[in-house]
Amino acid sequence: MKIKILSFFILLLTLGCESDELTDDQILANDIWEEIQGYKTWDQNPEFLGIQSGDSPHGEYVQIWINDIVKEFFNVEIPDSLLPNGSIIVKEGYSDEGGANMNKITVMKKINGFDPDHNNWFWANYNENGSLGGKNGKVSSCYSCHASGKDYILSRIW
Repeated sequence: MKIKILSFFILLLTLGCESDELTDDQILANDIWEEIQGYKTWDQNPEFLGIQSGDSPHGEYVQIWINDIVKEFFNVEIPDSLLPNGSIIVKEGYSDEGGANMNKITVMKKINGFDPDHNNWFWANYNENGSLGGKNGKVSSCYSCHASGKDYILSRIW
């Protein structure tokens, strides 16, 4: 009887260790996905409209949208300042010029206090259906690639 009870508790402990719980970064990334719904109606940089060729891990072709906070920043702010909290940039990456084959959707959102060492940018990666498609949160590969850009921005919007 003691062996059966001990086996039962070991089974419970084993099952308890296998967690399907989301991390805080995954929860935040899911919240951001909800926040950006309708992003294809957002503005694009007039110098970077539609699908453009790219040389990034996002795809051979990319398309970028910016939220109103980013749009207003570039309309009124001093170019030497950093983007404000709440700024969101959405990039779709494609393997073809027409955008029929999407690789991923990558989002940068500036969140006050999230990561001061990297200007508070939160990075999220999604599949076309909105499911999480890669690393989210403080993503070193994103930071190191974007470090050469002003405020981690590597497009012609700045």
